[in-house]
Parts: sequence; C-alpha cells; structure tokens
Amino acid sequence: MDLYFSTKLHASDPVMNAVLNANAEAGLPAIDVSPNQGKLLYLLAKMKGCRNILAIGTLGGYSSIGMARALPEDGQLITLEFDPEHAKVAEKNIRNDGLDHKIEIITGPALETLPP
Repeated sequence: MDLYFSTKLHASDPVMNAVLNANAEAGLPAIDVSPNQGKLLYLLAKMKGCRNILAIGTLGGYSSIGMARALPEDGQLITLEFDPEHAKVAEKNIRNDGLDHKIEIITGPALETLPP
C-alpha cells in the first residue's frame, strides 16, 4: 500500500529527500517516519489548523520540517532533541528548507527541557 501511494498519489519531494540523504550521510539512525507518514502528519496539522506544535525527538528534522510546512506564517514548532549531534544535523536541514523562523530546537533531556 505504501508503495502504491508513493508511486501513484504523492509526488517526490526533493527537499525532503535531501533531508533523508543528509541524515544518512551524518550517520543518524534510519528511523525517520516514512514519506507517507510525514505527509499524513502534515495533513493532520493542516486540517486541524495548528498554530503551535511540540515534537519530542527531532533526529534530523524530517518530521519537524513536514509538520512546520503546515503551520501558518506566524506558527511555531518546538522540538526537543536529546543528542546535540542530531540537533546540529536537524538545524542544517531546517535552515536549508528555510523554516528556521518557524522551528526551534531545544537540546537536552525532554523532561528537563519541556516548555512550561
């Protein structure tokens, strides 16, 4: 089913493909959401009209970028990432997609960095 949707219904996204490639080149574990799952997260955020999103676990920023694209121009996504090296990769990916004004990465243990 995933293959059908990927090949027939969803166009490939070169920016998101570049994120996955950058993550792999940086040696991040290949545990990103799938492209179809990422598009579902985008769709859910868009349909709900989200203005703010909190993501716990950033990895290389793939799902954060997908969800942030659904936010209005003044929307914000805060994402918590434990590993500083993962956060660096995510920051670069987010900047490359031009979403650094919408996405804030907070580095450290989630229980200590969770916004009030």
